[in-house]
This record gives sequence, C-alpha cells and structure tokens, in this order.
Amino acid sequence: MILSSRHRLGKCAAVLAVFGVLVSQPAFAACLQDHAVYTDRDDDFTLTFKSAPDDGPAVTANEFTIRMNDSDLKLDGVVMWDKDGGRPNATVMYKCPAGDVTGDELQRCTVWKGVVYALKEGADAELLPTAKEPSAQALLLPDFSGAMSSFNFKLEKPLETFPWEVFRFKECVPEQ
Repeated sequence: MILSSRHRLGKCAAVLAVFGVLVSQPAFAACLQDHAVYTDRDDDFTLTFKSAPDDGPAVTANEFTIRMNDSDLKLDGVVMWDKDGGRPNATVMYKCPAGDVTGDELQRCTVWKGVVYALKEGADAELLPTAKEPSAQALLLPDFSGAMSSFNFKLEKPLETFPWEVFRFKECVPEQ
C-alpha cells in the first residue's frame, strides 16, 4: 500500500513538473510567426500576422495587417526576403489598387519599407522569423512612426496618434 501511494505521488509530481515547464514557456515561443499578434507600447496599434499557406510564393515570408485600434485605419504588409535570403524586407501599404499596379501606383500607396527585426531580451536583434517558425518576442520597424507621420492618408481628420516602432507580442491566434 505504501509503495502504491509513493508511486501515485511520483506520477503527480511528474505531471506537475511538466505542467510547470509548459506554463513557464513564454507564449511567443509556442506560437508560429504567422499566428502572432503584436501591439505597440500604448496599445493604439495592433500588428497581426496572417496564416501563410504552405504553397505560397517562396519569396513572400510573411503577410500582416496593422490596425489603428478604435478606428477604421488598416494597413497591409508583406515581408519578402532578399534574393540571396539575407534580410526580411517589409513593405507596408495603404489602400493599394488590386491587381497589376505600376511602380508609380505602388509608390503612392507605400507607407513604409524597411527591414523588420525580431527583438529578444537583452536588446539582441535578429531577423524576423519566417511564417512557420516560432514567433518573435517583439518586432522593430525602424522609422515606421516617422514614415506614418509623413504619409498622406487623405483622411477627413489627420492622424494625431502614431505607433511606436517596437511592437510587443500580445497573443497567438489559434489555427482556423
């Protein structure tokens, strides 16, 4: 009888230890990049990655949207790696025409272009993970705020709030 009680206690301790490890894992580490949601420091803007199909274009690593919370403002983003695979270059656009567009049309609707960095504790910066890799803890879009403040959104009321350039992991969107 004593042996079976110890055996049950041992199993309970093992289950609790595994549960403790799972709970202590940061949420971003258990989330794939194409399911990650981020928010800026003031929680005014939300950056949401879209689930990427396995058969998507090889050059497109990630797609995302940036929404101004409590507003209809929505920006679309795409990340493409350099031809040599060196850097994840993002383009953030606002109301681009659908279908084939000219270079001038694309230029007029492009809000920001630049390299997206994944930030870790200790101020380490890495390149953005691809869609099916574990998500980043935080993202840095260098000079994104400046680009937004100088872009003409052609809104009735000009924007008064701009996002910070760092977006921190908020949650993971479940598989749909």
